[in-house]
Parts: sequence; C-alpha cells; structure tokens
Amino acid sequence: MSQSAQESAQPPQFEADVEPAEQKLTLDEMTRVMDVARTLRKERSIAERELNREETIALLRQKLREAADLAGDPVTDEQIDTAIEHYFDNLHEFDPPEPGLETFAAGVYVRRYQITAWALAIATAALLLWGGWFSGMLPGKRQTELQAREAYSQVEEVTGSIEKLATDPAVTAEAQAARAEAATYLDRGEVSALEQLKSRLLQQESVLKAEYQVMIVQGPLSGIERHAPGTGDLSGSYLIVQAVDSSGNVVPMQIRNAESGKMERVTEWAEQVPQEVFERVMADKQEDGVVDNRELAVKRRGEQDVEVTLPGVLQRGRQITKW
Repeated sequence: MSQSAQESAQPPQFEADVEPAEQKLTLDEMTRVMDVARTLRKERSIAERELNREETIALLRQKLREAADLAGDPVTDEQIDTAIEHYFDNLHEFDPPEPGLETFAAGVYVRRYQITAWALAIATAALLLWGGWFSGMLPGKRQTELQAREAYSQVEEVTGSIEKLATDPAVTAEAQAARAEAATYLDRGEVSALEQLKSRLLQQESVLKAEYQVMIVQGPLSGIERHAPGTGDLSGSYLIVQAVDSSGNVVPMQIRNAESGKMERVTEWAEQVPQEVFERVMADKQEDGVVDNRELAVKRRGEQDVEVTLPGVLQRGRQITKW
C-alpha cells in the first residue's frame, strides 16, 4: 500500500487545545464532574475517606480520568485538577432562592406537616380554653356564676322533692323558704352558702323518705338500768332497740349518745322509758323469754319524727349507745 493511502486510512489527528488551569470547564464537563462526585459520595468506602482530602482528590482524579478516557474526551490533568478544586470550593455553598410567592408556596409545602400539626394544636388549645370558660372550669366570675347556678338548680330539685314528700304543712313552708333563701345566695354568687343549704336539705329529704319501726331486741339483753356513780341511785331505765324496715332489715341510725354528746352511727341503741314501762317489758320477757309487744315507735314516710307507740311512753327520752 502506498504511503499516501496509508496516511488517508489513518484517523485524523487533532491537536488538543490546552486551556490554562485557571480556565473554567464547560457546562457539560462540570455536569459530568458533579455526577461522578455524587456517585462517589453514595459509596460508603469513599465517604469514609472524605476526611482525608488528599486521598479523596487522588481518587477523584482517577475516576475522572477513567470517565474521560471512556468517553474519548481529550481532558488534560490540569483541567481535571481545576475541576476538582472548583468542586471543593463550591461543595458547601448554597444560593438561596429569590423571595416571592413561589418560594413562599414551596416553603409551605415542604413544611406542610409541621404547619398542620401547629394549626391543630392551636385550634385544640383554643377549643379547650373556650370550653373551659363556657363550662366554668376556668377561674373567675364566669366559673362562680356557673357553680352558683348549678347549686341553685340542685336546691330547687331537693325542695321540690321535700314538698311532695312532706305531710306536715310546716315542713312544706320551710322548703319554700329555703328556695327563696337560695335565690338570694344565687344573686350574690355565694356558692358556699348554696352548698351548705343543699346539704341540709338533702339530709332532710333522706329523713322524710325513711320508713321503719323502732323495735325492742329479742336477744339475751333487752333492757338495762343506769345508776349514778358514787350513790348507786337509779338514774335511768332503758330498752335496747333497733330500727327495722318493712322487709325486716336492720337500718343503721345516727344516734346522739346522751352520755358523751357525740353522734354515732349504730345498729342498736337504748331508749330511756319510764320505770313502770321498763318493769312491765322485763316481766313480759321473763314469762317465756320473748317480748310480745316489741314496737316502741314508728317512722312513717313523709314525717320527720318517729311516733312513739309503746303504751305508757308519752315521748322519747334520752338515748345511749354503750352499756
């Protein structure tokens, strides 16, 4: 083959344009450099070496050279070094976007979950505050007003019940007076006074609802006698009793012990009776061990006091709870 033919068969040789090291790379070249750099950052082995700048530069130079040779790009070592230096110089730079509606909308979208959470928290807090104020849970005049209205409503309910239960007109009149008293407390916002009045009325209602008989017990001991200390003189004769409802159940009672002056809740206590009544009951029990006429008093529904029914006892005397 002739020399001219050989020369024509050979690929044309182009002389690489050598740019000064400080000249910037083209956009495509920079893109390739950044792609390679991002790939390297994803590799853990490379990430562990990034603390050593010299090793990282050497590895980048090698990878860029391999990429350039594979693509057939005539890139010089100076250009590679310039690209690497430019990469490290701009590695931690950030250009904030221009402010505007689009930037604001993008920021809102990125923070949409945080914004939603804050909005829900604020709305919940507002609802709780509003609900607390409306329901009277928060301190202040509104709370006092609602508490007073609630207590007054309960007083009205109890007085209405007392008026229906009471058989004594005097008790009904007392309930009506209590309602008027409660209205005065309501106007003044005196919650404590309303609560005290309600407590007293509830106790009265409970007494009016109660139904039972005061019965002499049939146990080994149905009566006792008290003697004055020192002299030994008889100071009182007592029958031991208990309250029993219509079903035969023993009802606990609040009894004031005349000897101590204290209120006690008991299921048995002793009622003072005249001496002749005491002796008659004791004689009745000695005959066969059983008290035939056991009812000492009866408490009827709608009445405040018990009615003494045992013959010979005109009214209730003292009560004691221990013997």
